[in-house]
Amino acid sequence: MLLVMPPSRRPLRVLHTADVHLDSDGGGHPERQAAHREHGRRVFRRIVDRALTDRVDLLLIAGDLFDHNRVPDETVAFVRAELDRLRQPVVIIPRNHDALCANAIYDRHDFTAGASHVHVIRRLNGETIDFPELDVVVWGRAMEEHEPAFQPLAHIPGRDDRRWCLAMAHGFFYGERQRPERSSPIFADEVRDTGWDYVALGHHHVQTDVSQGTVAAYYAGAPMVEWGGGHPEGAVLRIDFSAEHGIRVARRRLL
Repeated sequence: MLLVMPPSRRPLRVLHTADVHLDSDGGGHPERQAAHREHGRRVFRRIVDRALTDRVDLLLIAGDLFDHNRVPDETVAFVRAELDRLRQPVVIIPRNHDALCANAIYDRHDFTAGASHVHVIRRLNGETIDFPELDVVVWGRAMEEHEPAFQPLAHIPGRDDRRWCLAMAHGFFYGERQRPERSSPIFADEVRDTGWDYVALGHHHVQTDVSQGTVAAYYAGAPMVEWGGGHPEGAVLRIDFSAEHGIRVARRRLL
């Protein structure tokens, strides 16, 4: 009997970031607010620089790219110009600060217009984006309202063994099942039971490994670490996928 084995998935390199919070003013006097907003732009520019330098195949932005839905057109134009420097696919998921509520930024602006490599996840029950040229699928669920009843990993489909399977989610992680006190709960058993290769997380501003079972799951952390009073350098996560060597996650500084 002849067994036909599925082709091996090709190697994949992904950059994972979240919680950039563009147009956050940081509080304080007007000069400080303006400086904080400008620093946010420098951080995002360096994220794009890192994607280019590391020659990644895919960029994932796991929520809260913008600090609020009132950002001016100038900020949107800046983001579009930066993303235009990339040719590899970019996947963005709206979350609590830039959710798909009334007058949402992703309704007022079409980030995919003239930029076929940019994808915004908009379906409230989740959607899967297939990149056959990379042997990868990316799934996420858009948010309309940040509340305890919203479950970021609900409705995730079964994995496709022919592809690298990457999920995006943004919310508060619980190590055990309980009645959630925080909005958008993500439970450890949900992560484990996806069976997917990697879950790119946002919302927690410190880079954190919350992998469960065979599923690698990480919070990328907020790249603007000066919010915590530290040195104003940031970082993102680079994930290398290989059928031979497995999944390797590395912290990459933004310099």
